[in-house]
Amino acid sequence: MTAKQGHKYLFEGVEVIAMESGRIVHVREIVIGDVWRQLGKRELVAASMLAPLPMVYFAGQVPS
Repeated sequence: MTAKQGHKYLFEGVEVIAMESGRIVHVREIVIGDVWRQLGKRELVAASMLAPLPMVYFAGQVPS
């Protein structure tokens, strides 16, 4: 599996965003605040450990 930069994924029960494309990528946690969303800590993970999540950009669909 290859992760795609800018796509949302679920990693160990936490929503993350891929910071780059590839088989081993940096991801950052999506922290939902009162007013806006922020990015949390950065981790290097294998794309095979990521589950794709629906995205607004794709009208709520899971991108392929």
